[in-house]
Amino acid sequence: MKLKPILLACMFSSAIGPMKRAPEKPNILFIAIDDMNDWTTLFDKSNPIKTPNLERLASRGMFFSKAYCAAPASCPSRAAIMTGIYPHNSGVYDNNNAWAKLMPNAVTLSRYFMLNGYETYGAGKIFHHGITRADIPDKPAFEHLRPFVNDRPPAGGINLNGYTEKEKPLNNLAYDWGQYDGKMVDEEMIEWCEKVMDTPLQRPRFLAAGIFKPHLPFYADAETFKRYPFDETLLPQMPANDLDDVPEIARQMANREHFIIENVMKAEPGSPGSYIRMVQCYQAAADFADQMVGRIIKKLDESGRADNTIIVLWSDNGYHLGDKGSAVKFTLWEKSTHIPFIIVAPGVTKPGSRCDRPVSLLDIYPTLIELANLPKKDDLDGLSLVPLLKNPDTEWERPAIMTMGRGNHAIRTERWRYIHYSDGTEELYDHEKDPWEWTNLAAKPEYAKVIAQHKKWLPVYEKPSSPQSEKKIIRDGAYF
Repeated sequence: MKLKPILLACMFSSAIGPMKRAPEKPNILFIAIDDMNDWTTLFDKSNPIKTPNLERLASRGMFFSKAYCAAPASCPSRAAIMTGIYPHNSGVYDNNNAWAKLMPNAVTLSRYFMLNGYETYGAGKIFHHGITRADIPDKPAFEHLRPFVNDRPPAGGINLNGYTEKEKPLNNLAYDWGQYDGKMVDEEMIEWCEKVMDTPLQRPRFLAAGIFKPHLPFYADAETFKRYPFDETLLPQMPANDLDDVPEIARQMANREHFIIENVMKAEPGSPGSYIRMVQCYQAAADFADQMVGRIIKKLDESGRADNTIIVLWSDNGYHLGDKGSAVKFTLWEKSTHIPFIIVAPGVTKPGSRCDRPVSLLDIYPTLIELANLPKKDDLDGLSLVPLLKNPDTEWERPAIMTMGRGNHAIRTERWRYIHYSDGTEELYDHEKDPWEWTNLAAKPEYAKVIAQHKKWLPVYEKPSSPQSEKKIIRDGAYF
């Protein structure tokens, strides 16, 4: 007599004990923020930008206090995160590099999860926008995508009519800031994600939510601005002659979009285009971004899936607010490259833990692969952070490496920042004594050994830059 398959299975399982089910794959919630620097209460309670939702998220997992972008510009930073490839290996050095053309064989992070059984959703700014937003042909990064949508300022902008003739270079919607009373595009993006989170899972899910604030234009609602009174705006310290001890190439980086800092400094202190108003609006916009994080985490908790969801939160780069004589990113200094980075991995991370090792956002790709128990991918430049997630005091030899244009690199260890430019000039800062990087130590002989130790981490090979990297393109704010 032939046994039916189901009976045979029962007999077999009873002989060896209960059959084990394959472990359930974790869901991934991947949250990107645009241009949020480290001047937030996540890093220090005395900082002016209030980020209670980031702090609550960090209390659930691990906060990396020394996390750095791969490049202080949206396109190369995001391309590095999503492909796991350093800028010096990809040739994606600037915001006008079409990453998909330069890396036609790359498998993006979200696509790798898709190929390994995940349903993938993306919304908002994940990749850079403009000419660099396109996927690799025939290799979509997401099964379901809500493309990035630019802000919709009111006709004439919010504060543009307040500019004087001498401030005219800022008379462009891309450089607007102020109180925005309409519905923000980030709110619409979050609503789309909330609807996705209401749908039943077909397979384990990878959901990416790209928050555009605090990126220019610096907008926030009236309620948020109440927490940032104009007369109480905290400004960065700006010592005179701060750039006297840095190379010319560093000053050129700081002066990119130089008309922002030049014009806000010329404006009347209380005018819409003033320096104080710009800083106030950035702080409010960063607070607004924090609120969007709070909304999506709240929705996750309401879904009942938080216990099986890995959360990764990062910002693509930092931002200068007058410090180092700059009001953009695009430099290799701390404020342009130091960013918020949080990982919550249920069953792996200890709630409220903190890691002070220097790490790179390039490490996200291999980390998520290991956490989700997906097949290892050997062509990634980053390292899995799982050892640090389990024990933040684990030995960690490799520093964070940042690139801004071919040949220009910063090496960040726990104490030092070393910068080497394409013309051979250098900078060195001791962060135990000089957190705002006011004193360049590179020319002092007593620091030669420190420089030599950092220099060994400079890339040996650097892919030639695209001809587009030599051009300055501003189109609908996409250059940023």
